[in-house]
Amino acid sequence: MVVRLKRNTGTDTAAEGIYRCSINDAESTPHSIYVGLYTSGRGQIMLSTLPPHSITSGASPQFTLTCISTGGPATTVTWTRDSTTVTQGTQTVLNDPVTAKYTHTLNVTTAGDYICTVSNIAFSASATISLEGTSPPTGVTAVQDGPTSILVSWGPSSDATGYRIDYDGGGIHDRVELGADSTRLKLTDLTIGETYTISIVATSPNQLASSPIMKQVRLVSTPAQPPQAVVDTDAVVATADTITISW
Repeated sequence: MVVRLKRNTGTDTAAEGIYRCSINDAESTPHSIYVGLYTSGRGQIMLSTLPPHSITSGASPQFTLTCISTGGPATTVTWTRDSTTVTQGTQTVLNDPVTAKYTHTLNVTTAGDYICTVSNIAFSASATISLEGTSPPTGVTAVQDGPTSILVSWGPSSDATGYRIDYDGGGIHDRVELGADSTRLKLTDLTIGETYTISIVATSPNQLASSPIMKQVRLVSTPAQPPQAVVDTDAVVATADTITISW
């Protein structure tokens, strides 16, 4: 079934808004679509935010972030943190089809600057919600250390009681949790030719984990150790057409 809605010419501003078209299928189940009707230059999206709301506390706190959009209507909603798209725990609810009021939420367990971007074919709006948490580790590096190993190193966080390292690649996903005194981790039994994505956060009780620091390492075949150069080389001419070399 294909439904087409056509706008009549001569529509004035009094007819603008969000319209619902509801059609029953063969089993009498209703299906609805919402369409925004605007004159030229209208239909822009307005975006606002609510303060972060704590939904869990204790050792593993969690917050819900909320953006509210009106106008539009919105057709695309994305959340990003430090340029990385975040999708876990996202939800968009249509609160009022007349004003096209939507509530967009995201559940988070790590600190960072979260950007909610709401857009349609003509307009886009963004809003930022910042969350503070545990101080991140410093100077994080990840390098190949042997044929099938990666060495992850970092400087200590100022207030962390531990570190959580996740790594993905070669068909595996694993997590390692270490204490506050740890500043390095060697990942072993990995696969040559695979690219591994490593994420490290600092953790502490009653605080959000720090914003993740990401590193990528591709394991390559390492050549055998080349032979050392010879030393104490002497060349002696024994005859007119012979040279004797010793070392």
